Amino acid sequence: MNGLVREGVITGFKTNRGDKSHQDGLQVNVVPGAGGDVEGIRSQILAVLTPLDDEVTVTVGGDNSAGA
Repeated sequence: MNGLVREGVITGFKTNRGDKSHQDGLQVNVVPGAGGDVEGIRSQILAVLTPLDDEVTVTVGGDNSAGA
């Protein structure tokens, strides 16, 4: 995820890792980079994270509260 931030694909992300809500599966909120392809970003992140957790939800939007 940090690599996607460095590359400018996303500007930030927030996960529920470490929260008690993690029992509901991994949830990732992502802020896309300027002109980012929302579906492409979602697919790329799911491809990387799905093998690491049985249930992954990726939300891509303009939530500025997400931080790397």
